[in-house]
Amino acid sequence: MKKILTAIVLCIFILSGFRAIAIPHEKLIENKPLNIQGFQLEIIIEGGFLGYTVTVINTGAEQVRGNLTIEITTDTMVVLFGATLSEESFLDLNPINGIDTFKLQPLIGFGSASIIISGVFQNEIEEYPFETISNGYAFLIYILCDKTSIFIP
Repeated sequence: MKKILTAIVLCIFILSGFRAIAIPHEKLIENKPLNIQGFQLEIIIEGGFLGYTVTVINTGAEQVRGNLTIEITTDTMVVLFGATLSEESFLDLNPINGIDTFKLQPLIGFGSASIIISGVFQNEIEEYPFETISNGYAFLIYILCDKTSIFIP
């Protein structure tokens, strides 16, 4: 019995030298609530054939209902048609597969472009205005521009 007790004590000392023994340590764990916003929209604007494609994605945790007004002003060397394009759309997006896509067209122009994107999203509670600037190039009937993402709120 003495040999077993001696062997256990020696093993504890040897293993503690290699830091292989775990000693329980009481650690306080604080559970904080997740900071998930009620609603969140991502608006993606891409150039394309004869104008722009606007994709609105609900990335939040609850249903989004409201009016989205968007205006895109394109400033190029030559704009034959559609320097300012606007659209007003009613959104009703659920959180699982809430995606809405619409096109703003026609735009016919040529040259390097400065693109000003502005608008407002209005739900029952408040308004969320946004504005951003992007760069691109217009090839008569095709608009080549940076993919622009706008996040609300």
